[in-house]
Amino acid sequence: MKYTSYSYPSGRAEVAAFVVTGGVTEYHVMIHATDPKQTYREQMNAVLDAYAALLKKELSGAVAVFKRYFLSDAANQAELLLAATAESSDCALSVVEQPPLDGTKIALWAYLQTDVQTRVLPNGLYEVKHGAYRQLWMGGSFNRAANSEYQMRLLLNDYAMQLMEEGCTLADNCLRTWIFVQNVDCNYAGVVKARNEMFVTQNLTEHTHYIASTGIGGRHADPKALVMLDAFAVAGLKPGQIKYLYARTHLNPTYEYGVSFERGTAVDYDDRRQVLISGTAS
Repeated sequence: MKYTSYSYPSGRAEVAAFVVTGGVTEYHVMIHATDPKQTYREQMNAVLDAYAALLKKELSGAVAVFKRYFLSDAANQAELLLAATAESSDCALSVVEQPPLDGTKIALWAYLQTDVQTRVLPNGLYEVKHGAYRQLWMGGSFNRAANSEYQMRLLLNDYAMQLMEEGCTLADNCLRTWIFVQNVDCNYAGVVKARNEMFVTQNLTEHTHYIASTGIGGRHADPKALVMLDAFAVAGLKPGQIKYLYARTHLNPTYEYGVSFERGTAVDYDDRRQVLISGTAS
C-alpha cells in the first residue's frame, strides 16, 4: 500500500493506493474540509473541488465504485449536496449524518478502481465488472415502515431479492453491510431482531456463517428513515476464496451476545487479499 496526502484550497485528501501492474489498482480516498469556519456550501465546494482535482491528475484513469458523504446536519445539507453532484452520480452513493470529528460539516470517503467496467443494473444495484468477478454495490437504501424492526426487515428482504435477480444470495455473495440507525440506543434492538430472524431464512446461522458488518448510529436526511443500509457483494467467487476471521482469545463469537455478524472476512484473489473488518466492536 502507498499512502499519500494532498492539500488543496480549504481541502485535504488522504489517498491509500494498492497498485498492481497489469491488474486492477484500488484507491481509498478520504477528503476533508480544512476550515471549520467556512459555511457548509463553502466546505462542500472545497471537498468536491478536491475530489475533481484528484480525478483529473493523481487518480487519472480510475473510476469511483462507492462514495459515502458524512454530513453534520443531513436534513438541511443533503439536498444541496445531491443537487451539486447530480451530473457526476457515477457510482453507488451513501449520504449519512455522522459529523466529522474535526468540527467541519462534510467529509467524503471514495473507493475507486482502474480497469473495470461499471453500470447501474435495472434493479438499482451498481455493477463493477472485471474478469470473472462482478462487484454489486448498494448505497443509501431506506424505507419508511413503522419502526426500526420493520424497516430492517424490508431492507434485507428487498436486498435479498435484488441479489437473487443477479443469481446471488446473501449467504454466498454478500461480504459486507453497513447499517446506520437513527437514535441507535432506542432503535438498535429492532434492527438486531429483524436481522437475526431474516438471516435464519437465508441459511446464515451460528453453524454456517454471518456477514461482516457495521451497525452504528447515523441519520438519513429523511427523519422517517430510522435505518439505512449500504451493502457490498461479489458474484463469481468460489467457496474456498472466502475465509471468516476469528480471534477467540480476545473476542467471542457475536451470537453469544445475541447479534449476527462476522468479526471479519478475508477474500483471496489471484493477486491480492481483501480483508473486511467489522465495526465498531471488532
